[in-house]
Amino acid sequence: MTDIHLDVAGEARLHRALRRCWHPVARSSEVADKPVPVSLLDERLVVVRLGNEIACFPDLCVHRGTALSLGWVDAGDQPAPDGSGTVGEPCLVCAYHGWSYDRRGVVRRIPAVHGRSIPNRARVTRYATAEAAGLVWVLLEPGPGGWEDPSAAYPLPQAGSWWEQPGYRTIPIETYDWACSAARRVENFVDFSHFPWVHPDVLGDRSKPLSPEHEIRDDGVTISFDISLEEPQASVKGDVAPGEKVQREPTTYTLHMPLSVTLDQQLRPSPDRPDGNHFVLFLACAPLSSKRCRSFTWNARTYRLEPENDAELAAFQSLILDQDRPIAESQRPEELPVDLSQELHIAGPDKASIAYRRRLAELAATASPE
Repeated sequence: MTDIHLDVAGEARLHRALRRCWHPVARSSEVADKPVPVSLLDERLVVVRLGNEIACFPDLCVHRGTALSLGWVDAGDQPAPDGSGTVGEPCLVCAYHGWSYDRRGVVRRIPAVHGRSIPNRARVTRYATAEAAGLVWVLLEPGPGGWEDPSAAYPLPQAGSWWEQPGYRTIPIETYDWACSAARRVENFVDFSHFPWVHPDVLGDRSKPLSPEHEIRDDGVTISFDISLEEPQASVKGDVAPGEKVQREPTTYTLHMPLSVTLDQQLRPSPDRPDGNHFVLFLACAPLSSKRCRSFTWNARTYRLEPENDAELAAFQSLILDQDRPIAESQRPEELPVDLSQELHIAGPDKASIAYRRRLAELAATASPE
């Protein structure tokens, strides 16, 4: 029996270091006029849109520990505590005793003691939030200047030309949770050498298992590479002879540290795109805990733009995910070992994985002591 090795101290450091990174917690469209409970790095949180801003707090009322996500948004027309008018801004109202929290996490109203001053301790932490690529992102630890300086270990991943640009149709792929670490999921996404074995006749061919040559580009924020992949033709990628082989070149992977990936695959040209069409996947993975993750995915394309083609694209992605999931969830340890000595690596096919693990190890080394 093979022993399962894990650098427990190193993984704990990485877990702490990830608190200084932006992570997706919801799609922007999901956060409207009701609070939304979310999880991130073993923390229960609530995200809510208060006016034009999205706020994120611990999902815990400071009064009696009730989940704030059970509450609702008040538009700001309730009486102010001192009777001088209204609160004047949208607040998140706790469902238990009606305490109202403003966008900074400060309690502005306690109905049971209307007219009295509110204790200074009547507040919760407000975490830094941002919206990018149609997602709500949260940062659990501030920069050196406190919450007014929400500097992160890495910048927010930037959506490419596919995001809301003319000529692309972008659709969400159903959000899914896996019983593995977010880093395991990301590594699975950029690992193309498994295609012949896990996705035969869909993305690969077991009679041609040799991995294509490629060079890694690493600028400290992104890890990227171009490869040429031979795939069976498929109508979901605009092909006209399903089943016959076609060379997808270039297929470009860009891993945005620490847990997001863009795949941009150039397809055959069309009259309106003589330089080639594009099939794009953008994955943003949230670490729910050290052993569970949630994936938010967008699919963009420059062909077959009619909405009636969306279902086929979504079904294609579901097929791939159904094949990948049992593999990723079977891996032990569930965490991705950042110590390169803990698992065996092969030069060539594992180049991207090795570069990624080195960057994760560097991130873990920046974590503050417990």
